[in-house]
Amino acid sequence: MSRVAVRLPNPGLTESLTPMDSELLDPFVAQELPESVTSTLDDYASCARFNSTGRFIAAGRADGWATVWDIDTQGVLRSLPGHYDKITAVSWSRNSRFLLTASRDWNVVLWDLEYGTRVRTIRFDSPVIGASLHPKNCKILLAVLSTGQCYTVDTRNGSTERVELQYSPNEAEDEAEQPTSRKKFSITTARFSPDGMLVFVGTSRGDLLVYDLRSKQLVHEEKISNANIKHLEFSAAGGHLAICSSDRVVRIMKRIHASEAQVEMETFQKLQDRVGRTPWSSISWSGNGDYVIAGADHKAAHTIYIWDRVSGNLDKILEGPKEPLLDVHCHPLKSTICSVNTYGGIYIWSTVTTEKWGAFAAHFEELDENVEYVEREDEFDIEDEEVVKKRKQDEEEQEVDIMDVSQDIRLMDQNGDGHPTQHRWFDDDPDEDDAEDYFPPIFVESEETDEIAR
Repeated sequence: MSRVAVRLPNPGLTESLTPMDSELLDPFVAQELPESVTSTLDDYASCARFNSTGRFIAAGRADGWATVWDIDTQGVLRSLPGHYDKITAVSWSRNSRFLLTASRDWNVVLWDLEYGTRVRTIRFDSPVIGASLHPKNCKILLAVLSTGQCYTVDTRNGSTERVELQYSPNEAEDEAEQPTSRKKFSITTARFSPDGMLVFVGTSRGDLLVYDLRSKQLVHEEKISNANIKHLEFSAAGGHLAICSSDRVVRIMKRIHASEAQVEMETFQKLQDRVGRTPWSSISWSGNGDYVIAGADHKAAHTIYIWDRVSGNLDKILEGPKEPLLDVHCHPLKSTICSVNTYGGIYIWSTVTTEKWGAFAAHFEELDENVEYVEREDEFDIEDEEVVKKRKQDEEEQEVDIMDVSQDIRLMDQNGDGHPTQHRWFDDDPDEDDAEDYFPPIFVESEETDEIAR
């Protein structure tokens, strides 16, 4: 008996979504906020993440396995047995062909979902509590260890370059000149900037450190709070950074300016539950960056808070089953949220929409009772074909203002502050994740052939 790989069509996303398409969808604005749990994925998950299109969910399990779920069918596409301890983080590549899993077994594994096999395994000297792939090249990754260390790993050109991010590159030379409190610090979380040029690091002392990824130099340092920084999350556009600390405050930082030599940040909002003093276990952004989502760290409640980023107002509180919440993540295009409880179940939060027939015709009006219709005097008049033809010809001859495509491409590759990226050194050895709207093949059992169907 052999396995045949069959690539199924993607009915939910028949065409690749461009940035303009994403803006037209306008998640959380054109649609209502999520209201309740509409479906549940039975798993043993400890963390979960949507991919870039929101079609799949990758779940890291407490038993060391990783599963990839198809949201439309609610079926498992891949089961990946790569670890023998709890998975602490999962990260998608930009087009979803590759998946990164990090575990407390000291290993980080990169998976190729095309064949369901591992590409490489990187072992560290202590449990890995966080990891993420570079947003432009999955051959570069970031790992945070339980010992408070952070490493960048570059596997391009067939080599494995592992560099620890230090407080100062010249620490050995001027150790006597540095304050004693700055000689040692513990890193708790780290994220790549969306443009892939910088690494943002949070420490147990409440400091935000920013490194240039290419030179590994510290380019910015800022005191955020006197508490441990638990999570860092960028909005999709990269202009805002959400910081979750153990002082029960979610801070929204705005990037004023960013370059290889200088980074400027300012605190835009401080979000918190002033009444209940709720601690937070996880944070996320809505697809358009207008809403901040935070999961409450309660022992006997599954609660999600949704804030408006601009006004700072609390727009909604979602209350689920009486189970503690571990992780929360928002769909990149729709008003949908997934959350993980302590028993490993994955809840999908969304809004049950009713059909609106007015969407099919601009002047359609729904009626609650029968109404006598009175036709207009000219409603059924036959229009002269020559007049119709001339009107269509006039419309075709009108000048159309077309946006410069090259300008649109440049805007897609800009930093969050509007400054275009100048150096794309990470594209010297590009990865193989170049198929947009990637959908992995489905393996089925077959006794008749050993060929792989595409």
